[in-house]
Amino acid sequence: MTFDVAGLLIFLLAIVPGFIAQQARSRLVPRSLRAQSVLEETGNYVFNSIAVQLILLGSFRVIFAVVRSVTPASLSTAIVQKQLPDWAWQHRYLVFSYYLVSLLLGCVLGVVRGAAERDRQIGAWLADSRFLRPLLLRLGVRAFLEEAPVWYEALRERTRDERTFVEVKMKQDGGVYTGELKTYRIVSESDPNKDFLLVNVAFKKHADDTYLTLDADGVLLNFADAESLSFIKQPAP
Repeated sequence: MTFDVAGLLIFLLAIVPGFIAQQARSRLVPRSLRAQSVLEETGNYVFNSIAVQLILLGSFRVIFAVVRSVTPASLSTAIVQKQLPDWAWQHRYLVFSYYLVSLLLGCVLGVVRGAAERDRQIGAWLADSRFLRPLLLRLGVRAFLEEAPVWYEALRERTRDERTFVEVKMKQDGGVYTGELKTYRIVSESDPNKDFLLVNVAFKKHADDTYLTLDADGVLLNFADAESLSFIKQPAP
């Protein structure tokens, strides 16, 4: 029973905050385009959780030192005497508060990571690090080093009130479409089949023709069928 409780505590602290951080990060940047192994995905969770625990343990250590609490000493004794479950139950409110704060900090860490990776700050720093880059590659944690595809970087909205308008010239005299970009598929650079949806679409068959508004809710196109795509970003009215 002791092993089960201790194992559960270790799992909750080692995996769940990292999972929350990864989910928060994915809200700001696209998920990895390469299928991740179970080891790599778990490694990302553990990496995030370690960062969370280091920050929390340091903060709690300072707080306990300021208030001169004997809690850290009693925790060390419980670990040595293999009485961690009993100690956790006696300090259940502290453990529960610590766990909630770790989840909140995991969410904050994910947002910070996502914002930094969106602007290529973390990836550029790690890619230039002679120590951290080989270490992450050896551990199989590549997500920090991966760059978002050009397709995503060019079309993603920098602000919530930004709108993207595109003009698409199709291959084999397929005409020209123009309209507002509603959504698009994030795929790797090597995949030519990049679907995207336009709304408020107008079309012309030849370059010298006049655009005619299409009576449709939207038009789904594929970049593999396009000769070129030009875009302009404007703030929403």
